[in-house]
Parts: sequence; structure tokens; C-alpha cells
Amino acid sequence: MNHDLVLKIHPRNYHLFDKPGLPHTFILQDHHGGYNKNFKNFLFEKLKTEKHTIITHFIIDEQIKKNYPHLHFKFSADTQDKINLHHFKNYKMHPSIDYKNFICSFNGIPHISRQLLSSILENQGYFNPNYSSKNFAKSNDEILGHLNNLDLTEDEIELYDKFFKTTDNFNDTVYSFSHNRFDHSNNIYNLESKLTQSFIHIVSETIATSYYPFVTEKFLYSIVTRGLFVSYAQPGWHAHIKKYYGFKLYDKIFDYSFDSIQNPVKRLIKLIEMLSKFSTLSADDWRDLYFVLEKDTIEYNYNHYFSGDYRKVMDQYE
Repeated sequence: MNHDLVLKIHPRNYHLFDKPGLPHTFILQDHHGGYNKNFKNFLFEKLKTEKHTIITHFIIDEQIKKNYPHLHFKFSADTQDKINLHHFKNYKMHPSIDYKNFICSFNGIPHISRQLLSSILENQGYFNPNYSSKNFAKSNDEILGHLNNLDLTEDEIELYDKFFKTTDNFNDTVYSFSHNRFDHSNNIYNLESKLTQSFIHIVSETIATSYYPFVTEKFLYSIVTRGLFVSYAQPGWHAHIKKYYGFKLYDKIFDYSFDSIQNPVKRLIKLIEMLSKFSTLSADDWRDLYFVLEKDTIEYNYNHYFSGDYRKVMDQYE
């Protein structure tokens, strides 16, 4: 099938689902607006009586398919490659690993999950504006208000809001590095030193408050600079990139139990809790963990990307 001839539906025109006349086959791009904890999607709910072939650039598994047996989901590895994964193929040289900072994280469009991530990093003393970005301004009330809509009890909200309170001047301030949102092949040069000088990159994935893994190019910033990363993403995201993309996890030093936690707030707190034990180590200790325990995995992931082997794994699921 020539995908160039198929209608492509982007987030800016998801409104097409509200109108009759969608073609039998179309490409649905980006995050689909996310999935709830029952693996239902607001777009697909509008197609209850219609049969369509929906081409996606991320893999839809049986958890979602069983909710929509009348829809035919087709994964396109080629589309995923073109949209998300090809950007760094010409990036061949990165700065040497030279740890000077604990955590870096880059937070662009203000999805709720990015508001929570940047706030908890500041609250815990891990947000270094020389190494992390927050391209939005929000108030404490706005951020803490999100906790009321994320399946938490009143007692849990009262407990967890302590982890997200920050000074107003932090929330009201934009911390940004010069970048073009979609120009990843050039953005890597702007971020490479921040990545190679930081022990851990927390990947701020798109809509981490969704309940089904959505994989973009963001983790590859660390892969191509030979860095360590964990993602604040959807539950099962790390297991997903291992199974469907063939990348290895850094499980000699990181505990990925947070990855299976369904609630986005509890998952984030568990992730930060897991990383906090590394915060008091020296730069020399970080280097030992990197070079002694995880260097082989880092090299594997680097070669897995540049060799194109990740594509061979993806192709199995078309």
C-alpha cells in the first residue's frame, strides 16, 4: 500500500471523527488523545458502528483491539520511522561523558504529565535550569488541581500534593533552551552537552497520563549520545520498547518496577523515589555505575539504532 495516497489525520484535525464520511482506510498520527485505564480511546468510541482500517505508527496490541473488534488496526513501521525514529541517523559524534549534573529533562508542550514532572523535580531539588527545561508557566493551584482528576482518593491527594508544591516563581517562570520543536536533527546539537554531562535523562514522553505506551523520538536523544535514561511515560512503556523495538533496559542499576504502576501520579513518585538513591553519589560513583555496570547495554543500544536493527524488530509486527 502506498501510504502517501492515504488520508493522514493529525491531532489538529481529530475533529474529522465528529463528521460522517471518513474513508475506509486512513492513517491516524500522533498520540490519538491517549487511552483510559480500560484501554478505550475517545476517537474510536465515535466509530462504534463503522468499520475502518486504521494505520498507526505505534503498535496497537490486544488490550485495545478487543475493545474495537470491528476496527482493523495496522502498524506501519515505515511511518513510525519517518515520523519519530530517523532524525538522528546522521548524528555520528557526541561529546565525551563528563558528569557534572544529576538529572536533565526537557519539557516542551505543557501536557499535564510534564507539569507534574517539572514540579516534582523542583520540589525534590533536582531541577537544574542549566540542564532541564520547562517551556511553560503554570501556577501551583493549576498543577495541584490536576491531582483531583487522576484517580486518587482525598487522602492520597493530601499526601501527594506535598511532592508537587513549588515556589510560585518557579511555576511562573519559563526555562527554555533555543530549539525548534520538530527539528530534532538540529536540536540534538543544542542538547548534547546537557545529556552527556548529566547522569540520568528523564525522558518526558508525550501524555504520560495515558494508559497505553506511546513511543516518540525523545528517548533516542540519550541512545545517540550514549547516555542513561528512564522515561516518565505510560505504564508498560519500557517493556514496550524492549519487546517491539529491541532496545535493552539498564536493569543492572535501575529498578523498573515503577513501569508497571498504572496510576500516573503514583508511577512518577515511584520513579523519582527509585532515582533519588543515586542523587548523593559523587560524579566518580556515577561514572563507575556507567562504565562498569551498563557500558555493554549502552553500546548495544547505540549500535542497535545506527545499524537499523531496531527496524528489523519493528517489521515483525507489521
